[in-house]
Amino acid sequence: MKEKIDLVKLWIRKAENDLITAVNSLRIRPKPPFDTICFHAQQCAEKYL
Repeated sequence: MKEKIDLVKLWIRKAENDLITAVNSLRIRPKPPFDTICFHAQQCAEKYL
């Protein structure tokens, strides 16, 4: 059971890193890379599911 919990924690950490990348990319000016932002947002959602 502990192994499953550790695996879930790993995926949550990876999802949060994708979210951080998406949020930070939104701050790039003058033109945020929307394709990269969308990719990381989608990856975040998949990993949380």
